[in-house]
Amino acid sequence: MYNLKHRADEVMAHLTALPQVQKVTLYGSVAAGTYDVLSDIDIEVDVSGYDNGRFALELPALLSGRLPILYADYAPSLAPDKYIVTFAIDEQNPFLTVDLDCVAVLHCSNVLRQELSSRNTLPTHTLKVWTANLKHFCRGIPCRRDIERMAVRLGIEDILHKSELTILGEVLHWLEVHSNAELGTYLQSCRAHYAAYLTTCAEESPGSQRRSQDFWFFENNA
Repeated sequence: MYNLKHRADEVMAHLTALPQVQKVTLYGSVAAGTYDVLSDIDIEVDVSGYDNGRFALELPALLSGRLPILYADYAPSLAPDKYIVTFAIDEQNPFLTVDLDCVAVLHCSNVLRQELSSRNTLPTHTLKVWTANLKHFCRGIPCRRDIERMAVRLGIEDILHKSELTILGEVLHWLEVHSNAELGTYLQSCRAHYAAYLTTCAEESPGSQRRSQDFWFFENNA
């Protein structure tokens, strides 16, 4: 299976090299050694002595050239209590994202939701949500409402009569039409994972069956 711990160590080394950073801490499934082929990387970045909200805004520029960043996306709904930035860093694995939680001993709450929202774009934010929803669906986690909410934001109609996989497919088509051309290879990987999932399990399968069948595919194609 893909060595996420090695990738996490690479990201942490780049973060540690930044002068604002006091400490980096790996957490989540990668830290616990329980990660799987659908897991992402979670890192807490301590910038005590610096405005952690401002640092979050600066992170894409700070890491540009250090990491192969495909897109960066903020979580405005968590601000100003938390500042989390998500980076996609692997064109072949859409599930490999890095969530950086920017913290400080004296938490700064100057950066508000509106400023974070203005840094996001609809295509990349939707792409982050799409991969998260597909991951949850693959694992058998109830996510119907989240998938519907994502589709409604894009103006996709008649969602109440469509399956989760059908909606995910329509959202993916929207992304392929509206995303920057630089994300072409990444979107091809999204399409490949989605298409392979369609051929490895039926939409009617219970979540637990979906998960076991899907893990067979991802374990053999990671």
